[in-house]
Amino acid sequence: MTYNKKFFTAEEKDYGLKLLNSLRCGILSLDMDRRITAVNEIALRILDLEIRDYVGLHISELFKDRQQLLSTLEDAYHVKNPPSRAEMVIKVSEGKYRTLGYTISFIKNEGEFVEGVSLFFKDLTLVEQVNEQEKLKDRLAALGQMAAGLAHEIRNPLAAIELTTSLVKRKLNGQSTQVAQLESIHSEVRKLNKIVSDCLEFVRPIKVSPEKIDLITLLEESLESALSAGQKEKIQVMKDFLPTPPVPLDRHQMKQVFVNILLNAIQAIADSGIVSVACGPSSQFQKVGTYSNGGFVEKNISLQVNLAPYVWVRISDSGQGIPEEVLGKIFYPFFTTKEKGSGIGLSIAQKIIDMHQGSIDVESEVGRGTTFTIKLPVQI
Repeated sequence: MTYNKKFFTAEEKDYGLKLLNSLRCGILSLDMDRRITAVNEIALRILDLEIRDYVGLHISELFKDRQQLLSTLEDAYHVKNPPSRAEMVIKVSEGKYRTLGYTISFIKNEGEFVEGVSLFFKDLTLVEQVNEQEKLKDRLAALGQMAAGLAHEIRNPLAAIELTTSLVKRKLNGQSTQVAQLESIHSEVRKLNKIVSDCLEFVRPIKVSPEKIDLITLLEESLESALSAGQKEKIQVMKDFLPTPPVPLDRHQMKQVFVNILLNAIQAIADSGIVSVACGPSSQFQKVGTYSNGGFVEKNISLQVNLAPYVWVRISDSGQGIPEEVLGKIFYPFFTTKEKGSGIGLSIAQKIIDMHQGSIDVESEVGRGTTFTIKLPVQI
C-alpha cells in the first residue's frame, strides 16, 4: 500500500498498512485535486500496475490509458450520491480486459465536508466468465442431445457397410485389386466409427462417484501410466509433492485427467526435457508471476480469489509451448494440432474437473513450455 504520510502517526501508518493490505478488495483514495492519497497492493495487481509508491500522482497521469476508470472517478466529484454498486470493464493492457465490481464513497472530515473520494473494487472477470460458461453449457447440452441422436443413427448404416464389405471380401477370394479397394472402404468406415465414438464420449453425461483419495498416490499412479504410454526414455521427471489432506475424487476419472495432461506434456517434448509435477494445499499455493522492484506480481489475480480450502496440482513441461492464437482453443471439443489426435482429451478433462467443482487453467510460452494448474475443493 502507498499512503499520504501527513495523515498518519508512525503507529497509525503501520496499522493502516496492515489493515488495507489485508482486505480482499482494491482500494484507491483521492483528494479533491484528483491526486492519489492511498492505494493498496491488490488494487495495483488488479489494475496491472507496477507495485510502487503512487501517492501524490494525478489520476490523469496514472490512468491516461484507462479512460473508463478515469471517467468514473471524475464523475464521482460531480454527483451527490455516488454509485454504491456498479460494474465497469477496463482495459488493463493490450488485448486484456477486466470486469470490475465497484462502489464509490466520499471521504468527509469532522465537519461533514468532502475531502476526497474512495473507490472500492473487486475483479469480477472470473465471475463473468463463469456466467458465460453456464450459458454456454446450456446450449451445449441441447446440442449434445442432438449429436448423440445423430451418432446413433450414423452408427447403424456404418455397421451395415462394414459387414457388407467383409462378406464381399470373402467372396472375392484373394482378387488383389478389388480386395485392396474394399480394405480402403473398411479403413474409412473404421475412421468414421472412431469419430462417432469420440462424439458420443464427449456428449455423454459424466457422473462422479467421489471417495476420499490420497492425491499424491493418485499422481504417482498417473505418472507411471503416462510415462509407460509416452515411451520416451530421455525425459526427466521432477516431483514436488507437499502434504495434502484426503480429497473427494472419482479415482478412475481423475486419473484419466492426470494421465491425459501428463501425456500431453511428454508429447510436447521432442527428445529430452523436463516434466514437473507438483501438488499441495491451498495454504501453500505456488503463485505464478514475476518479481518487479522487489515485489511479486501475479500473472492472474483471479486464480487467487478462491476462499474455500482446496488442493492444487501443477503439471509443467519444458516443451515447445503453445502459440497464443491456439491457447484459447485447446479446451474446445475436437480441436487438435496433432496429426492423430481426436481433440477431445482436454475437453473431457475439463468436464470431469467441472463435475468435481474444480478449475483448470493453462499458461504457455512458445519455446519455453506449458503449465496446467488444477484446483480441487477439499469438500464437495
